[in-house]
Amino acid sequence: MNDFQKAFLTAVGDIQNSCVQRALCSSADNREDELYSVTADVIYRILELIDGYGNSGIGKINITNCGTGESLKENPFIELHDAASGFITE
Repeated sequence: MNDFQKAFLTAVGDIQNSCVQRALCSSADNREDELYSVTADVIYRILELIDGYGNSGIGKINITNCGTGESLKENPFIELHDAASGFITE
């Protein structure tokens, strides 16, 4: 594994740990709400990581479709963590 791959996967593991710990401290009214909350938290944090936010030090990541060459974040430019709000149940 190269350094970038290690840094990315370490950051993903840190996100998982942080979100699980936060969920353990929550007082959600029911299990379904709790599961939606923790999975939304993980998804948003990973999208923020890809968008270049946080303190991982890996910078912005571009995801490209190998078949079409289209960029997930371009044409038009979007911040994935902002755009996801209409698609993810919290």
